[in-house]
Amino acid sequence: MALIAPFRGLRYNLQLVTDLSVVMAPPYDVISPEGQRTFHARHEQNVIRLILGETLAGDDAERNQYSRAGDYFRRWQAEQVLIRDPAPALYLYQQTFRLPDAKTLTRHGLIGLVRLEEFGSRTVFPHERTMGAAKADRLRLMQACHANLSSVFGVYPGRVHELDRLVAAAGESEPAIDLTDWDNIRHQVWICQDREAITRLQVECVSTPIFIADGHHRYETALNFRDLMRAKEQGDPVQMQKRPYNYMMMTLVSATDPGLVILPIHRLLRHLPGGSLEGYLAQLTPQFAVEQLSVPRDPEAVASALLGRMRQTKEGTHCFGLYGGEEQAYLLTLTDERALEAGVENDKPLVYRQLDVTIAHTLLIERPRSRYGLSDLPEDALSYNHDAAETIRLVQQGGWAAAIVLNPTRIAEVQAVAEAGLRMPPKSTFFYPKLLTGLVIHPLMSDEAVEVQAAEK
Repeated sequence: MALIAPFRGLRYNLQLVTDLSVVMAPPYDVISPEGQRTFHARHEQNVIRLILGETLAGDDAERNQYSRAGDYFRRWQAEQVLIRDPAPALYLYQQTFRLPDAKTLTRHGLIGLVRLEEFGSRTVFPHERTMGAAKADRLRLMQACHANLSSVFGVYPGRVHELDRLVAAAGESEPAIDLTDWDNIRHQVWICQDREAITRLQVECVSTPIFIADGHHRYETALNFRDLMRAKEQGDPVQMQKRPYNYMMMTLVSATDPGLVILPIHRLLRHLPGGSLEGYLAQLTPQFAVEQLSVPRDPEAVASALLGRMRQTKEGTHCFGLYGGEEQAYLLTLTDERALEAGVENDKPLVYRQLDVTIAHTLLIERPRSRYGLSDLPEDALSYNHDAAETIRLVQQGGWAAAIVLNPTRIAEVQAVAEAGLRMPPKSTFFYPKLLTGLVIHPLMSDEAVEVQAAEK
């Protein structure tokens, strides 16, 4: 079961930090080196100093970005830059944002604690692979700060009626946090300390599975940290189960929320197999219908034309855009379904083989290369970008031979692959917008117990 609990969150003190937008940051894993420098320069107490500290000359095993993060974290609490809420709470989180097509959407989430469960328990499902180096990095940070500094993004199927009721009620009151970030995304947070409402929500959620959208490394790191803490702590096993390190701060969003957006991640090819666009297209025609589109030079217009036509394809059809520079744009529609059986990761279940990202990588990238005797892709041969217009622009600027434009992966596909016990291919999903880091922090206090209330029964 998914065991959800309230907690006494640490939040920036509005008496000392009057403009919260200057101390917030995106999740650490989407911040570029340039972005890291920008957020460090924005404010001396920006949360970037906790989640992604700078490496300095003279750093060693004792003094480094992790130890500095721990020092900042303790100092900011001592100086009351960060203060704890007086009672355990759940936090209602609303994001209002605009998509590239100018459509404005709102996404509702619940920030709370979720009891850590091993993958395979059929309670929390991953959909991405993780890397050891990234988990080692996050573990060192957890050991230095003893806190969930950032929220894991989780998706649950269906609706939670008590949460819908709380969201509707919150809309009638002023939020505790209300800010607009550097990308013009509005973030609002309401605090729910109603014990009866929290208990009703906990009871309703006990049979709800959770699918990790973003934050796989942080979740697996929390599992590792929990195991380390259990190994070193002595005491009553029942009480130890209630320690905060058994839980992870998560933001939970319904899979049916109209604001749950997955953007596609497009591919950039450094070289085309065969050396020309004509030779590449000739390799594809046995499996794909190729339609040339008339497009202008403007990258926004090219992206809009390709995505517009791709969206019109019927359910179950696999359609891709190809841009080769100038006015060379094509629609590629898979016509030979047998290709899905013969060579598209045929050791995997059909739900995996039918993913557009699987088909793109196998039939549009790997197979054309293999026909020319080319083996594994060099590191610099392929790049990824979730902005279609920027992807087109990069081809126009030179250095990239072509762009493959994809439709977004659907949340139902993410769930189906996860439930099958599989991980999605690399760069399959870009959940948008990202959760803001710095809104709420979950301190892992060793002398406290998590309030599970009726959900524990």
